[in-house]
Amino acid sequence: MGREISLFTDYHQKENSLTNYCGLLMKMLYEDSPRRFEELLATLLKTDINIIIGPTFTQQTKIEKSIPDLAITQKSFSIFFETKTTDWFYEDQIDRHISGFNQSADNKILFLLSNFENDNLDEQFNKEIKKGKENHIIIQPLTFEDFVGSLEQVCNTEYLKNLLEEFKIYLDRNGHLPKWKYLLDVVSCSGTLQEIEQNVYMCPDTGGAYSHRRAKYFGAYSSKKVATIFEISAIVVIEKNLSEAKIKWKNVNVKNEILIELAKQKLHTWQWRIEENKSISLQVFLLDNRAETNFIKETSGGMLQSKKYFWDIAADCKNSQELAEKLRNKNWGDFE
Repeated sequence: MGREISLFTDYHQKENSLTNYCGLLMKMLYEDSPRRFEELLATLLKTDINIIIGPTFTQQTKIEKSIPDLAITQKSFSIFFETKTTDWFYEDQIDRHISGFNQSADNKILFLLSNFENDNLDEQFNKEIKKGKENHIIIQPLTFEDFVGSLEQVCNTEYLKNLLEEFKIYLDRNGHLPKWKYLLDVVSCSGTLQEIEQNVYMCPDTGGAYSHRRAKYFGAYSSKKVATIFEISAIVVIEKNLSEAKIKWKNVNVKNEILIELAKQKLHTWQWRIEENKSISLQVFLLDNRAETNFIKETSGGMLQSKKYFWDIAADCKNSQELAEKLRNKNWGDFE
């Protein structure tokens, strides 16, 4: 038997407790305002499906064999959540969820809730999404960040707002929010400082040493220190001979075509990059909010690799200016 969502639980597994907290917030939102709960579902769903909470009242509506003067109807729906503390979902478990839906429900939705670091979730779950469609079920991956963001749009009472803030602190404390927001990607830029001065960094899109995790902050390393820190707007991949361009990931709410056009303009600034692009694809880092600092590599020698990640170094920083101030005249060893 399942349990009612409750403030008082004795779950020992973190996933069960986490699911209970998510369900509790939605339950309290519904009890406060069914209309707001309906808005939450509309925000969470990335389809044109409209889940209506409660009955609808219509007049002179034609049905199969009659036209009643007044019709009070209510569509049925089933919404499942599968919550994971790690980005790992089992195909067999998803299949069992698909089989477990009430087939008579008008709308059937399965949310896969986790802290996904990958942005291409539709691609990651392409097989499961297709199988869901075959069974008239919407399968939608959902990050905790998007879940919280949707709740922020509809929780309009002080009580719910305060509760949501506590929930965000809980998620952050337990590592369920995206790590990229606090990540500094320090990259050796000795040979490309002219590009850095123009708020851009470019490198081959060949994987290996040139692979970069999604990060909010970019540190330009040269002469045994990071002298400038930026916020990364996006990485645009420009295919050989400018044949095609696509967004690898972006951290700003700007249309893809605008970012792609800006990346092409940056590439055309340097003739040698144009020549390089004739044979290989290039990654173009679009940088913004430059901040001066003096983050020192105190050990002997240069960087052992072309990049170095400093995880959670910006956990208490809102922007590049705050991070630059935090790292000014500090050593790398202070954060390793």
